[in-house]
Amino acid sequence: MAEKRVDKEIERQKPNILEHIKGVKFHKLAPGITTHPLIRSGKPCIKGAGLKVTDIVALKNFQDMKPADIAKYFEIDLAQVMDALNYYASHRDYIDTDIQLDSLNHDQLAEAQYGSSGNPLLSRRESAS
Repeated sequence: MAEKRVDKEIERQKPNILEHIKGVKFHKLAPGITTHPLIRSGKPCIKGAGLKVTDIVALKNFQDMKPADIAKYFEIDLAQVMDALNYYASHRDYIDTDIQLDSLNHDQLAEAQYGSSGNPLLSRRESAS
């Protein structure tokens, strides 16, 4: 049987995503708030939870939820919610703009009926015939 030839040069060029992720560092923005370009599009997040600050702020501002209820809803510590709200208080314009852009994107996708062809999906039997 023929031996499989492995080209050393090609072998070295294979991307290793784990090395890439480990090479990019988290940036501490404020107590309990970090950012990482490969997590949540680099938006400010609660450290260790992966929740965006905008997630917390949206529930507080639009659902009138209290911080304790938000913590219970996301199953995080109240201190983490308070870190997000403190960050929001210091960076209100940035976070409000981010929320508006998310809302605009959502509205545009809904208006375009993104992901919906309007036709019901065929079952495997129907598509095979």
